[in-house]
Amino acid sequence: MMMMLAWLGGAIGLVVTGSAVLLAWTVYSRARAEAAASAVPEEAAAQDTANPEEPPSLSAALVRQAGPHLARWTFFDYALLALFVVGSLFLFTDLLAVLRDAEQYPPYHFAYLLCGFVFMLAGMLMMLARLALTIASVRSERPLPAPDHQDHPDHAEQAQ
Repeated sequence: MMMMLAWLGGAIGLVVTGSAVLLAWTVYSRARAEAAASAVPEEAAAQDTANPEEPPSLSAALVRQAGPHLARWTFFDYALLALFVVGSLFLFTDLLAVLRDAEQYPPYHFAYLLCGFVFMLAGMLMMLARLALTIASVRSERPLPAPDHQDHPDHAEQAQ
């Protein structure tokens, strides 16, 4: 059972890591192409001295390209949460085994477990920060209704 869970956690971890690398590569390649396409050639810039405009930097293009991808909570975010749960389950069962049979384990095993819990907690805090930023960006794009903006029956479409 534990071996099957280990294979499942490893598979989920590889899928999530691969999707994160794919997202980063896609965003970077699109941003690099956007920055290269919008760059003004030097000859045209020398001729047009009346309107000196700097081409957008790669970091600005990265932000523009990454925004739509990061503004959605996707299947892979849920997979990352599942990976957190499976990893925490393994760490907790290992901690119980070490506490039960402490003399069979070397003293540095506690430090390994502590590092594991710290890294899992840090990863989960980053996921919560990402969720909060996603929710905040979605809320900020929607205009808030005016205080006296209710649906009134006289505003409804009239049936004929």
